[in-house]
Amino acid sequence: MRDRKIKSERQGTDFIRGSWIMDHESSIFNRQSAIVNPKGFTLIEVIIFIVIVGIILPVILVPFATSVKESLTPEKVAKATYLAQYKMEELTKNAYDNSNLNPILLTSFPQVVPIGFPGYQWQRQISYVDGNLDPTNPPVDVGYKLILVSVQDPDGRAIGLQTVVTKRTADE
Repeated sequence: MRDRKIKSERQGTDFIRGSWIMDHESSIFNRQSAIVNPKGFTLIEVIIFIVIVGIILPVILVPFATSVKESLTPEKVAKATYLAQYKMEELTKNAYDNSNLNPILLTSFPQVVPIGFPGYQWQRQISYVDGNLDPTNPPVDVGYKLILVSVQDPDGRAIGLQTVVTKRTADE
């Protein structure tokens, strides 16, 4: 395409290949502008870039790092739930009068968990309850026992399961 000069009478400027030129000697708007420097970036451009990146980068990376850390939470909760169900099944497979189901106050957390689950701890509580699932006071066996199993994950979150066992005719 040929170069064409179009004179703008209103502003007294020239138009060449899509660039506005105030006059031929102008250093602000000539074809060799500092904005499009074929030799590279100026020091001030590099400093401005570093400042902008220094402001924007933490804004982007902090939420990303937090989400990566929190992405492990569902896995830990699922493992704790699995362990609580495992312990609950161990307890409920016993007959009502079995010594493993004798009433016991809430145990402390540091109990051993199966191999392969480091950092997880569990506790249990077994108590007599009445037909409304309220604790009997004094503890009296009316045919219902409440079992509470709680598992704590390495981050300190506890998952608790409860169930009630009753005397079955096979237990008598």
